[in-house]
Amino acid sequence: MSFTGNSLSADAVRSYLKSKKEEEAAKQRDFEASAKVELDKLREAFNQRDVQPEALDRIALLVRKTIDMGDKQALVLRFPSEWLPDRGRSITNHDKNWHEKLEGFAKRAYDFFKKELEPRGFQIRAAILDWPGGMPGDVGFFLQWKYTDET
Repeated sequence: MSFTGNSLSADAVRSYLKSKKEEEAAKQRDFEASAKVELDKLREAFNQRDVQPEALDRIALLVRKTIDMGDKQALVLRFPSEWLPDRGRSITNHDKNWHEKLEGFAKRAYDFFKKELEPRGFQIRAAILDWPGGMPGDVGFFLQWKYTDET
């Protein structure tokens, strides 16, 4: 609805503002619906994903670059906490059995850590990386190693 000089009134302005607000709300709903569809597709792909054969070489490169930057841990995986059955609660509560709540690729990545990296002296730490709206956001898996300076 619009108004002209002849139809100008406070009611016409309120009606125009209401229609603009409804139009914006409809656009937002459409955007959120399409974003949810895409996020669901990403989640499905994440859950179907496997650890790639070259993962160990990629991790070695990441660790070397991380050390070169002066860091002592490397972020090796990031995904939304809502993709976990407990939505990250076991991680935020520092539950020692947080890994038992993993599913899909996150579980396969953790199993890869246990099989390939833990025997090599690495540790893994899971953390909530951000808190949008005060709720747990993304989960990060950090690969850690002890550093000892022998000089």
